Amino acid sequence: MKILSKKELKQKFNLLRAQKLEPSNLECSLDFNRSPEEEHMHWGAYVDEKENVIFKIATFLDAISVSVEIKSNRKRAFKILPLENKCNGVFELTVGKKIARKGDRYRFIIDRPNKQRKRVRDPYSMLQDNFPSWSIIFDHHEYKWHDKKWREGKNPARVSRLASPIRKLSPIGSLRIYEVNIPSLTEKGTYKSAKEKFKEAAKLGFNAVEIMPVENCFSYNWGYDGVDKFAPNRTYGTPNDLKSLIDYAHSINLNVIMDMVPNHFGPDMVDIQNAGPYTDGCNEFGLKFNYEKDNYEHSRNFIVNAALNWLVNYHCDGLRFDLTKYMHSDYTMKLIAAELHFHQHDAFMIAEDARDNDVRVTSAFPPEEIDENIRHHKSFINKIMNNNCSLSTLGFDSEWDFPYHKQIAALMLEYWGGFPKSINAFDRVVKNSENRVKYAMSHDEIGNIDGTRLITKIFAKEINIYKNIPKNKKHRREQEFAHVSHDILKKLLTGELEKMSPAQFVEYTKNNYLALSVNVSGLKQAYRKALKMYRLALGATFSIPGPKMVFQGDENGEMTYFKFFREFSSGYEKCLESKGYKPGFEALKDSKIGSIHYCKKYSQDLKNTEKFMFDLNKINEENSSLQSGKVIDTVSHPISWVHATHCVDNSNQIFSITNFSDVSYLNNYKLPFPEGIWKEIINSDSKRYGAEGSFLNHSKIISDRKIPVKISLPAYGTLFFKKIN
Repeated sequence: MKILSKKELKQKFNLLRAQKLEPSNLECSLDFNRSPEEEHMHWGAYVDEKENVIFKIATFLDAISVSVEIKSNRKRAFKILPLENKCNGVFELTVGKKIARKGDRYRFIIDRPNKQRKRVRDPYSMLQDNFPSWSIIFDHHEYKWHDKKWREGKNPARVSRLASPIRKLSPIGSLRIYEVNIPSLTEKGTYKSAKEKFKEAAKLGFNAVEIMPVENCFSYNWGYDGVDKFAPNRTYGTPNDLKSLIDYAHSINLNVIMDMVPNHFGPDMVDIQNAGPYTDGCNEFGLKFNYEKDNYEHSRNFIVNAALNWLVNYHCDGLRFDLTKYMHSDYTMKLIAAELHFHQHDAFMIAEDARDNDVRVTSAFPPEEIDENIRHHKSFINKIMNNNCSLSTLGFDSEWDFPYHKQIAALMLEYWGGFPKSINAFDRVVKNSENRVKYAMSHDEIGNIDGTRLITKIFAKEINIYKNIPKNKKHRREQEFAHVSHDILKKLLTGELEKMSPAQFVEYTKNNYLALSVNVSGLKQAYRKALKMYRLALGATFSIPGPKMVFQGDENGEMTYFKFFREFSSGYEKCLESKGYKPGFEALKDSKIGSIHYCKKYSQDLKNTEKFMFDLNKINEENSSLQSGKVIDTVSHPISWVHATHCVDNSNQIFSITNFSDVSYLNNYKLPFPEGIWKEIINSDSKRYGAEGSFLNHSKIISDRKIPVKISLPAYGTLFFKKIN
């Protein structure tokens, strides 16, 4: 990292004067002998390379004094030391290791006029043990990284927002993301045990893992109620265990994306509102950040520093920002992008924005305030100065593709979240999906709805489970009866249904809202159809240029629950029982990958789906048209429910075809192919995937584009053709 001169530092901070500080106040709260990165990192209790500890906190502007109370890790001794007022609510103190060192407990004492003295844990705490009390001094220098070649070399597996042929790094469009939740990924639910699952993901051809938030809170949780934004959850291991996991990921060519929550603090015993002007009331999730009200400077800087923490201290390659729409501050999004681009040039940013034409919230930022001398930082120019606040001009590189997800889910389930089944609507989102992260379902659509996965939801539709629920109970069907279809499918795939006597099966159907005419054979048929449709959703998702994502377990068709789970410090969990289950330890147990023991023949289905997943990843890795290519043409047949996409990147071309209907065609489906000679490279009907293998296209396809070509097309099938001439 380049150490800038005092003049360059002042220029850099002039850029950030949108915070409306007077120059005198701004300068007295900054140390121009530090690099810009140090200004971001030296907060809380920072241990420098000489083992000095720098205590630094941003608190209320009217604070009279701030002290740090230190509880020695070596002996029963307490010290209370005053911090120096640096102006603008910033207080700081540097001490030697004889006074404080790593492992010691500490907290801040804040005095304000006519206010009760407050003892607060550090908002910037890097390590928390006993949740409601002291913070712990942690030294980020003690872990010795082994990923220098990954971070500094020209590894084509590494993804960068500034990828180029000369740098030999991969573009963001090449991301094939495996989304994971640490506590439910393995039986142990730790950072250490996750390594084996990372290894399996790499073998399947994924080149990135996205770790759902590990921000510390009261206990285990699925990630989105973190309180300590800088401290990894100790329930899963130590900060160094997390670093070791990321180090390992880099050694097997996996990029690491950390998911973080910039829109709220979790509800558990939060005292950050006593530490400074970081919050602005509450929403349904917890305390909101103060990004746009009085004294917003510290809150904006706080979230910038939290993002840099994952990139600098934990060597993450990219960040995913949860529901940026509910930050209600697009200027803060701009600020995050500007700072991250300035300090970590290669790091990429993905937003879960969930916005279409909503009004964006942005504080005024007059372009004349930007010093001419720093306009050479091109990452700041259009993305910070431009008053057009679309996501791209905010400086983010990609976003979760909500429109795509909703349409693919609607095609699988006929009606999903208000979106009817429509090939034409699917065609529209495909044409606008190139740079967005596509997925059939993520943790949200599973855990936030009823805990069941796409394959179970399709199965429920096929057996008409909801139609048999008594009318007086239908108003509660989604929350309370999703578990019924899950239980039926689980008993089928574990072999329990076939072991039942006829009388037992009849009793089971009565108790589980199945039609009396249903038999085990019919349930097997419904499962087979659900499996085909599920693989179709995977195939369609991987047939469009740009980033793709699969949630843990979905790479092989797991039907394990993923429920909202967490342990609470209060009665907040009562608000969540409307999901049809309690979000505690039992919900976590139900969500553990590998908790269902399938019988042999259905275990093979999982293995065959893994083969399909491997091949989808492979063709995405080998064909640039599926990474940074363009969708130059589509074919949409609403009557037969067939859709095709033509992707091109220079000479590399892929033509994919998806049949969303239950009708198969043997050498008689007419479809206009792009001009050229084409070879089939993937067909979901292949015997390799446990299918029949009756609807393959062995011969090369020769097309002049004028006359439609006849091909074989399996029901609920996905086909990929590559242009070879």
